[in-house]
Amino acid sequence: MLTFIMTSMIAMSQSENCNSLGVWLWHLEGTDYPSYVNLANDLSQLGVKRIYVKVADGRLDSIKWPEVTDTDIVQIFDEKGIDAWAWSYNYPGNDSLQAEALYVAAHTGYKGFVIDLESEFDGETVVLQHLVNAFYNARNRALQDEIVQDSMPLYATTWGNPKDHNFHVEILDAYIDGHMPQTYLENWGTSYLEDPKLWVERGNAEYRELGAVKPIHHIISMEKGNVTADHVNTFFAASGPMSTIWRIPGGGTPLSIRDVWTDVNWDVEFCGVTSVDELTLDDKSIVVFPNPFTSRFTIDCPIGSKIMMYNELGQIVYHGQAIEASNLIETHQLEKGYYLLKVIKNEHVTSQFVIKM
Repeated sequence: MLTFIMTSMIAMSQSENCNSLGVWLWHLEGTDYPSYVNLANDLSQLGVKRIYVKVADGRLDSIKWPEVTDTDIVQIFDEKGIDAWAWSYNYPGNDSLQAEALYVAAHTGYKGFVIDLESEFDGETVVLQHLVNAFYNARNRALQDEIVQDSMPLYATTWGNPKDHNFHVEILDAYIDGHMPQTYLENWGTSYLEDPKLWVERGNAEYRELGAVKPIHHIISMEKGNVTADHVNTFFAASGPMSTIWRIPGGGTPLSIRDVWTDVNWDVEFCGVTSVDELTLDDKSIVVFPNPFTSRFTIDCPIGSKIMMYNELGQIVYHGQAIEASNLIETHQLEKGYYLLKVIKNEHVTSQFVIKM
């Protein structure tokens, strides 16, 4: 029984579906598609699983960005089996007015939301925290008001090389469900396309070094016509099931790039694929007791290890760092059930346990 639960919970902790490969839309105008119906038809035939639709630039403005309230858009993609997520470009200040775009998008039916944070937040701490906290609260308000019945993932996208920008991804990490680095290899230089897997791995390592513990799903850019289908396939395989391409061609991007998309493998089978974050290494030096537990348990593990705890939905319910050899974990706020506990050392999962409350 525990083996079955362990397998199921590990699969859920991989986050999202086995394949949620997607594309980003900036403006429909300029893409050469006369309507969202035409766009949805083409993406469906390719096998694209998700689209990210821009719904705001700064504060909520449904006149400039009618997509935020257009329920037809969500329905059109739903009918083709494509999840429609919303995204917004954001700036310091007017936090609640910007976050209102998420609340409205939730009401419209978008399945998730991504906040785009770039140069305006380089080196910032307080203003970054205020903004992401506003989006976090807006998502929770949508849940409390039962606008969203199940969940609405909140992700953030920023630099693929945050160190160079002095970007505080650790602040983002506390409020979001995952990171979507802009690993724009062709923009960095054509030499980076020689080994997409290497730069995905280096990006992961940089995010982890800066304190990110949430899932990481990379975005590759196809705007200059230098990226081949083989580049994308290698990138997707390294980055995982929520990898995406920026952006649907048009509006200054060669429409011929669409031809390359036909050779991309949009039907990669990610189910059962084990990544570094899901390594099961039986480190006998790590002990959890008692198990089952009531309102607290103790874990013996190396000082400095990261401790991650997931519920049966794959959601993170606890994350912290081992500050002593033996650490008391308070869990009185949790509901009874099974939990997956991971211990991470040097950015690798060295042990994981199913524990019961």
